[in-house]
Amino acid sequence: MSEKIIITGAYGVGKSEFASQLALTLAPCYLADLDIINPYFRPREQAVWLKSHGVEVVGSLLKNHINQDFPALSGAISGIISQNHRIILDMAGSENGLRPLATFFEELKDAQVWLVVNLSRPESVLDKIEDMIRLFEERSKLKITGIVHNTHMLEYTTAELVTESQRKLKILCDRLQIPIVYTMISESIASQCRNEIENPVLIFKHLILRADWMKGASL
Repeated sequence: MSEKIIITGAYGVGKSEFASQLALTLAPCYLADLDIINPYFRPREQAVWLKSHGVEVVGSLLKNHINQDFPALSGAISGIISQNHRIILDMAGSENGLRPLATFFEELKDAQVWLVVNLSRPESVLDKIEDMIRLFEERSKLKITGIVHNTHMLEYTTAELVTESQRKLKILCDRLQIPIVYTMISESIASQCRNEIENPVLIFKHLILRADWMKGASL
């Protein structure tokens, strides 16, 4: 199955976590770690663990060196994209963060492009989302095709927070005619809010890029 999905969003909304969790659900696949601007939580840090679950992390010229924070992208990415492999691209939504897209524009012009939002983050509150979409589309020349709802407050997240944020976001998305393609929620509260959400839900058991439970399997 050929599939290309670009995951973007403001700093701190959880786009890299969502990209990693989505990759697990689509495995076998590639996960391109292209967030070269604010790579605080990096998929490449968990490349060994992800590979053991069918997700090949690509991104750096230095074999995904976890301390590399400069834009030196692997030539392997171009080959993977041009050969129509299933690939998820995790990238920053800022102007500089989107620069890698220019290299692969022709190959990615028909990709799905999903904006991750977290209404608990000041960079991604409801009244900023429309401007975020406009800026992304101007900078990248690509269209946002879906919204990923990832409102949370880590361990303090409640079902009420998710469902109320979902309701507000759906009103906006209906007006913009952009679907909510996924809502990401923790398994711990899924039973309390899953039936309140109409769109697909990605339920995760553990955070991949934050949790201590898997550090022994990381690079």
